[in-house]
Amino acid sequence: MAQVRKILIADPDLESVRALSRALRTKGYQVHYAPDGSRALEVAVLRHPDLTLFDEHCRLLEARTFIQILRTNPRTEDIPVVLTTSSFDGDRYRGLRDGYLRKPFNLDEVLSRIEHIFRRNEAAKDLKVEQQEIEGSLSQLSIPDLMQLLGMNRRSGKLSLERGNERGEIHVVEGRPVNSKLGRVEGEKALFRLLAWGDGTFTFSPGANAAKARINRAMDDALLEGMRQSDEVNRLLPGLPPRHTRLMLAPDLALQQDQHPVTAQVVDLLRQPRALGEVLDLAPATDLEVLGVLSTLMQRGVARLADASGTDANAGELLGAAEVHALRGRILRTKAPAKVATAKVFVCGSGAAAARRIMARVPGLEALSAEPTAVKSGFGTLGRLVLSEVLRLDFCVLPPAEAARPLWRPFSAGAVGALLLDVSEPAVGLAHYLAWEARMPVVVVGLDVPQSLQGSPAGALSVVDDLGEALRALLVQALNPAPMLPGVPQVQRASASAG
Repeated sequence: MAQVRKILIADPDLESVRALSRALRTKGYQVHYAPDGSRALEVAVLRHPDLTLFDEHCRLLEARTFIQILRTNPRTEDIPVVLTTSSFDGDRYRGLRDGYLRKPFNLDEVLSRIEHIFRRNEAAKDLKVEQQEIEGSLSQLSIPDLMQLLGMNRRSGKLSLERGNERGEIHVVEGRPVNSKLGRVEGEKALFRLLAWGDGTFTFSPGANAAKARINRAMDDALLEGMRQSDEVNRLLPGLPPRHTRLMLAPDLALQQDQHPVTAQVVDLLRQPRALGEVLDLAPATDLEVLGVLSTLMQRGVARLADASGTDANAGELLGAAEVHALRGRILRTKAPAKVATAKVFVCGSGAAAARRIMARVPGLEALSAEPTAVKSGFGTLGRLVLSEVLRLDFCVLPPAEAARPLWRPFSAGAVGALLLDVSEPAVGLAHYLAWEARMPVVVVGLDVPQSLQGSPAGALSVVDDLGEALRALLVQALNPAPMLPGVPQVQRASASAG
């Protein structure tokens, strides 16, 4: 039988205590109550609760003193303490290990926070076993929480992270981050990007670490700086073009010779047109520093979009003029005449990572917003690609779960094909429906064509891991669907220079 968890509520406000106690008991928790800080300390020592909710208005003993006393007692040092407050003072309670909850309470938020802390504590117990490898989901235990636990337990090893097709790693020695990698980015730059991941999976492998040290910060310092930079990056992004948009230096400008080192890095990269995302990856400085420089350069007219229309020049090269008009005619074949034809391209992949990958790496894609609702909901339109004045493509996602199958048929109407970004069972299941029942071509990006898609009526192709090339291959296939040849799989490995 599972052990009943005990929660101590220290709060002089009886009305809020009663409502919160009822919600906690309904969830199976055992609740203890203390009207002030002195009594709360007594209950914590005698009853050893699994978690304490301590209100800032408790008399006799304030929150910070209560926490300090618990931390100096071996019996109570591991008890999580969440501050409850109606007016949080960020400076006064900076660095709270277990955070705070605002009043009046949102009971769903309270229960979610409590469950999160218990999951974190279970992971902490696993981490205390020196040679034990642990793994889990980032939706249940965030990267900052994991890093904090590794720091508290002075662990050494490698934290491997996975989100869709993205792979990252953080190397830790004696509870300090020493290096991090994400794609072609390394060091603090990669660490700060990874700290912003909200979904995916993790595996911590303990052991000696031979990684070259590229990060020189204590764990708490790295986490605080990472979160600060993430907030600042999110503030700058709405004022900048999407990651795929190509930028260049404005011609005939006389640039200062004594530039700041980061400005010099960015200016040097922009001497030839580059996508914003490429500048971020290639510049050694952190994303915040690079985005700050780009924002200033664009405001002063030193940097601008690579073409006058504001869309990536590569977008217009996906199809020639004759192909554009042929595809437009095919789309309008079963529709009322219209000057502009709009078709759908479906994205099949695991969760939000697939949607974000499309938004970041399809040349010229205009997202509906910085974070379209379809990214999290898994249903709807991500953005639009304007191929010409008469042809547009909407990139859409459908929930791949079998329970959502009734939505697939009505919303797949008007699609020219699908991009399969990973071979997870739900993603392949949706692609199988689109290939065999909706009879549209499927292009698999960077992977081999799954067996269940081979021989599909409109063809299934595998291309290299380049979304621009994959999209072109898909559109060409939509114009020339593969004939149904019994026993001959419609599989092709396209090169990066095909077309």
